[in-house]
This record gives sequence, structure tokens and C-alpha cells, in this order.
Amino acid sequence: MRRTLFTIVAATILTAGSPQALLQAQEKSPANNGKPAPARTADGHPDMQGVWARRGAAMNEANGPKSPLGEFGATGQPYPTVFNTGVFTAQDRSALANRPSGIIEPANRVLPWLPEADAARREFLSHMIPPASLKYVEPAARCVPPGPLGGDDRHPFQIVQRPGSFVLLSEYNHVTRVISTDGRPHVGSNIRLYMGDSIGRWEGDTLVVDTTNFNDKTNFSQTIPFHSEALHTVERFTMVDPYIVDYQITIEDPKLFTAPIRIAGTFAAAAPGSELMEFACAEGSQTLPNIFGFGVFPGQ
Repeated sequence: MRRTLFTIVAATILTAGSPQALLQAQEKSPANNGKPAPARTADGHPDMQGVWARRGAAMNEANGPKSPLGEFGATGQPYPTVFNTGVFTAQDRSALANRPSGIIEPANRVLPWLPEADAARREFLSHMIPPASLKYVEPAARCVPPGPLGGDDRHPFQIVQRPGSFVLLSEYNHVTRVISTDGRPHVGSNIRLYMGDSIGRWEGDTLVVDTTNFNDKTNFSQTIPFHSEALHTVERFTMVDPYIVDYQITIEDPKLFTAPIRIAGTFAAAAPGSELMEFACAEGSQTLPNIFGFGVFPGQ
């Protein structure tokens, strides 16, 4: 049932660059400290177009509580393994072994929680399976778009660059972020969006993306099941070579944390032939145990 994503823009995407095209172009590029120089777009910016796997960008706090959702990985039920096929990359994972990943600020990975916010999330988790009300049904079971860290390492991303925009498509839940790079301001504060309003600017060869105007209907992770409308993120995309884009995201939410959090990850070029496929989410279709609890399936 999976088909190529976004048929209506297929012609545009097919004409875009790809990591595979970059790998071919690198053979014609001069060496750059022993590494091939990444290709550039017509306006002179690093050409990040193509299909990628995002690795390592996760809210891996050091002292987080146990989430009831974590137990479903060993149940043999369709969720979440049916949504977690992984992405093959153009290089061995050892190429990413020494790159920073996860929480890098604070260095001890102990998040700077407001005490009342930490208590609230721990209380929230205790009501999730079976959920005490619709409020406590996990967002993924309701086909809610992923939060800032959602979909990592499970489904590919595709980047399309055009003058004035940097488009990040995710196969997971067919989410598309159009990041404006034409100098426009953020939308009005009364407009609230699942993925926020993203404005990008180039600082040398690094794309800096400032995102505001979030709603409060997504989450950070299994153990941080919500955030507030005050969420503000700043992402940095830096192309290291044709195979790797360094990624960092700084997260601020003054209703949850007393200081910013910084997380690192990597976009690794997907294996040749990789493409985004249709992700058809039907509410509750693969997540009945999460909604009703283990008892709905005998023996679980």
C-alpha cells in the first residue's frame, strides 16, 4: 500500500539533487582537507538535497522516568516495530561512531526541569496505559504529527532546496517543513502550528533555523509526553562532506526548563535508490494495546 510520497510534486523532487548525485559530483570536486568538497547550489550554498537518515538526535536524559510505552518493544505486537524499519545509509555506521549525539548540553544529561513540570510529566506517564482519558492517549496512536525530535532513525528525510526556501520532508507521518530563507519575519503570535513556523538564514555554510509559534499538541519523547506553546528551537545544519550533515538543535521551553537544552545528531546520506514512501496513518490501527492496555491481547 506504500507508494511514492507526494505525487503532486514528484516532478520537482525528481529533478532535485540527491546524496547519490553528490557522490558522483564529488569525483569532480577538489579535495578539502583530505575530503571531497560538497557540491553547491546555484546561489552558492552547500547542496544538501537528497534522501537522508537522521541519527542520534534524541532526548536521552540521564535520570528520566520509565515510560509505559517502552514496554511495548518486547510484546511482539505490531506497534512499534512495524513503524521502525530503519534506513540504510551510504556509509557504515562506524563513520558516525565518534560524532556527538543526544544531549550535549547540559553535559551530564540531567535536564534543568522546573520541579513542578517534572512532577507533572511523571504524573502524566502514570495515566497513559490504559489512558485515563483522551488526553493521555499517546500522540502517535492518534496520528498527531511528531514533535521536534520525532521520527529519528526510523524513516528517511528528504531535503529540497530552492531560492528562498529549504524544504525538509519526513516519510514519518508524511510531514513537510517549508523553511523560509528569504528574510521574511515569523507569522503573528496568534498563529499556532504543529511543526511551528520556521525561518532560516545562512551563516557561512551553516543553515540556522529559528522555529517559533508551536502549539502544545506534540511531545519530545516517550518520557517527555508534552511541551508548551512557549517552545522555541534553533537548529543548525552544517554539511561536513557529501555523506554527512552535522545537526544540532537548541530547545527552550520556559514552562518546562530553567535553561536551554542542546542536542546533536547527524543526517547521513541514504543508500542509493532510497526514496520516501507513503506513510498512511489510521488512528488506532496498530496501537490498540497502547490505547486499551495489554489485557486486550490474551497472553500479553
